[in-house]
Amino acid sequence: MIFALLALFMLSSLCYASDSRFIWQSREQFVALEHQDAEPAATVKPNDHPVDLSLERLVSMLGSITVRPSDSEKPDALFTPSALQLLAPHLQKGLSQASPGEDVTFAIIGLHDALYGLAKSQKVTTGRLFYKAGKLNLIVGLVQKDVNDREDRRLHPFTPGSRQYVSNGDWTLLTDKPLVRRDWVAFGDEWQPSVVPAAAVDKNPAHAQQTAPQPVQKQEVQRKPADRLVILNDLKQKGLITEDEYRAKRLEILNGI
Repeated sequence: MIFALLALFMLSSLCYASDSRFIWQSREQFVALEHQDAEPAATVKPNDHPVDLSLERLVSMLGSITVRPSDSEKPDALFTPSALQLLAPHLQKGLSQASPGEDVTFAIIGLHDALYGLAKSQKVTTGRLFYKAGKLNLIVGLVQKDVNDREDRRLHPFTPGSRQYVSNGDWTLLTDKPLVRRDWVAFGDEWQPSVVPAAAVDKNPAHAQQTAPQPVQKQEVQRKPADRLVILNDLKQKGLITEDEYRAKRLEILNGI
């Protein structure tokens, strides 16, 4: 029975790979074209593909999405800047080459903060991208999931999101527009990136001196390494890092003072 289940998982993974036309691959990361998946109890309508989106607009859309883990109040960008810089050109190419019956799927690995920001860990995000009725749609699958290099991808594939099934996870997507579904974001042609007003520049030197609290800024810079050392020592006391990791990170913090 167990062998039959393993064979079924491997067969489904192989079928997924055979149905995909890869635009880009780098180890376990990819951007591919694959057949549309069906919507629940409905026949999926063709996409408005191919479509040409500017790289700048695509980056702005994807870069505006944040995610908040269930165990944290602080949201984080869904994609790291370096991951988005790598991913976006291939997604743009995929959308320009996709047929009406194809979606663009992807898996991208980014380095995200771990251990209170003292370390970085590899996390994968996957998704399904398509353009229809004047909207760019993104359905996420895996969201910042820890990458285990020892896993067999035939048994644990990086599967994209699906129209038919809602992606599970201890996270909440956050955007400036209402979600289609908890795992589904849509950007209309009218969407514009939020613009943060630039701080007014006072050209009066006297005023500039009064509004620039240099001593306070210096104290904040000096306080930060001390806080990091306290956190580092706490991690060591709890057995979350090894002695070698503790010494190496402590030296790195002290060298930065």
